[in-house]
Formats: sequence, C-alpha cells, structure tokens
Amino acid sequence: MLTVDRLCAGYGGGIVLHEVSLRVRPGSIQAVVGRNGAGKSTLVHTIAGLVRAASGRIEIGGVHVAGRQPHRIAQSGVGLVPQGRRVFSRLTVAEHLHLAAAPWRAPTSGGEGWTVARTLELLPRLAVRLRHRGCELSGGEQQMLAIARALLGQPRVLLLDEPCEGLSPDLAARVRELVNGLAADGLTVLLVEQQLQHAIEIADRVAVLEYGRVVYDRPTAEARRDPAPLAAMLSVAAVAPPPPNRPTPRLWADTP
Repeated sequence: MLTVDRLCAGYGGGIVLHEVSLRVRPGSIQAVVGRNGAGKSTLVHTIAGLVRAASGRIEIGGVHVAGRQPHRIAQSGVGLVPQGRRVFSRLTVAEHLHLAAAPWRAPTSGGEGWTVARTLELLPRLAVRLRHRGCELSGGEQQMLAIARALLGQPRVLLLDEPCEGLSPDLAARVRELVNGLAADGLTVLLVEQQLQHAIEIADRVAVLEYGRVVYDRPTAEARRDPAPLAAMLSVAAVAPPPPNRPTPRLWADTP
C-alpha cells in the first residue's frame, strides 16, 4: 500500500533523508524509530508532500505521488496526524470536523467511509466537546481530534508522527489501542515513535533511522524474541516483551 524507494529529501538544499526505502503492506503497522534529529518527521512530511523529495519514489497503492502538492497526495489516500497535534486554537471541535469532512473527499476505496458520526462513535469524548475550541481541550482530547480530522479525509495510509508525545501513560496506551483497531479494520499505518517499547507493542515491522538512513528494518517478532540488539542500537534499556496478540479493537474510552 505504501512504497518508499531510495527517497532523498531535506531542507534548503541540504539532504536529511539518504535513499530511504520502506514497503508497508495493506492493513499493517510499520513503526519508524530513532533518536531526535534522525529524520523521522522529515520522512513523514515528505510522504505527505510538505517537504519536496529530491529524488526517489513514493507510491500509494502503486501510484507514484512524490512531487505532487500536499492536497493531491491527501486525495490519493494519505492522512497525516502531525507531531504536536496542531489543532486550530480558535476553531471548535465541530468546526474542525466539518472542515475535515468536506464533501469532495469521497472514500478512496470500497467499504464504509469515515463520517463525523462514525468518528464520534469511535472517539466519544469528542461528542461532548463539540462546542469547545481547540485551545480549551486537554492534550488527550487534542490528539483525538487530530486523529478524527485525519480519518475524515478517507485515508488508505495513515501517518502518525509521535502520537503519544506529551500524553499520560494511560492515554498513550489508549492511542496504541486505537491504532491497533484501525489497522485491524484494514487501514495501513506508518507510525513514527521515539519510544521503542511503544513501537514494539503494536507494530508488525520496525525500522530504525540513523542520520537519515535506514539501518534496521525487520519484523517486530524478531525484536520481541531478542530486543537487546535493537535496544543497543538506540541506546535504550531492553524493552519488556509485549502481549503476544494484538488486542481486540474497542472504542476509545470517554476519559479526557
């Protein structure tokens, strides 16, 4: 569903990503981990079209999209949940959802599309906060809104840039549970994480970026059996083994 082939990109003439290649199967979760400054957000922004690729290919469902404008890439089926959530402080939750659910954004594939009603069923806390502005929401509520906004764009590929950043452990666990449920429903997910434990818990594959290069890309089953090499690569403590099976999808609870 998502193919990145020998991708190079950067800012102001400089190169941050050096021939990055990834292949993400439909309905799977590909985690990308790495230290600060490794190029994780640059990778997400380049796939979404916010940073222009210097060379290489980006394909969504076999269609080459590198070089297209961001809104064209979004129409191709890419949804972005940016780092820091970036909700509009003066818009209400209802206004965010109304704008994200613009009528020209028809579902990009067969099956049930995302509607405001469906997102509120998935994220019931937003239903009681519809009249509140972005600046009046908690960090967890803002993350819910950022995810709902991306889903209303009818994505086939969802890009999540450190979605657990700044959240309590309980809310971070709820985010991971939600991502698991979306993948179980067939959505393809590229998850950028700084916490190796979070990535290993839910991802099908994990890749490590180091100075803009992929230095590791293997099924997480291997990392679960022997996490020490991957942990040493990131200079973190060895992670605890996660539960053996992906949890059954459930609605995100009403907790703010």
